[in-house]
Amino acid sequence: MGDYQARFCESLMGRFHLATRHVCLVQYKDDATKILRALENRFNKYGLTLHPDKTRVFSFGRFERDNAQNQNRKANTFTFLGFTHFCDKTRSGYFKVGRKTAMKKFRAKIKELNIWLKQIRNLLPTKEWWKILEAKLRGHFEYYGVSGNFQAIKRYYSLALRLVHKWLNRRSQKKSMSWSKLYNYLNLYPLPKPKIKHNFYTLSHKVVSYIEEPYEGNLQVRFCEGHYATPNYKIK
Repeated sequence: MGDYQARFCESLMGRFHLATRHVCLVQYKDDATKILRALENRFNKYGLTLHPDKTRVFSFGRFERDNAQNQNRKANTFTFLGFTHFCDKTRSGYFKVGRKTAMKKFRAKIKELNIWLKQIRNLLPTKEWWKILEAKLRGHFEYYGVSGNFQAIKRYYSLALRLVHKWLNRRSQKKSMSWSKLYNYLNLYPLPKPKIKHNFYTLSHKVVSYIEEPYEGNLQVRFCEGHYATPNYKIK
């Protein structure tokens, strides 16, 4: 790849809400090591450090599964922006990047929803907080509804209904909401159903699709599915 030039913008016309997250893809391990060293030197110059637990060089790509099998280990995965990325294959047997909701993020979202339902069930009439629940589910599906992640958003929807049923029955000492009553209520006031909102694999290889993580300012995160390079190593 020749000489390396690591360029950093010193005067951004914007504000980062949180620390910048970045994934760098290169073909050779030596290149990844050199880039990581350049980043460390640059950060040290300004008294900064890379997060030791969130910065690593690892192999990833179309040969990763075979290499992992030959080396008697699991294929590498990485978590980025709430998704666990892993090596997967298309129906035709070609390599693709698979994505699913990160388990840590999934558990946090379910816990957050459980706490909210527990607090809101007696504060407002059901019809009022039901609209907020609709917005919560719609926002979850808009972000996590990416190609290959349907099972995760379907599971989130199923657990959300179980939590709704649980807390509607704890508004008093009597269990007033059976499953049949809940389904009848859903027919009158339907909640958003799990649906893939970002289908990466029907796009042309020249098109870049992006999704923006909620509550992260105006920064746009783009997942590129182009075929112009075959990265084997990543710096995360």
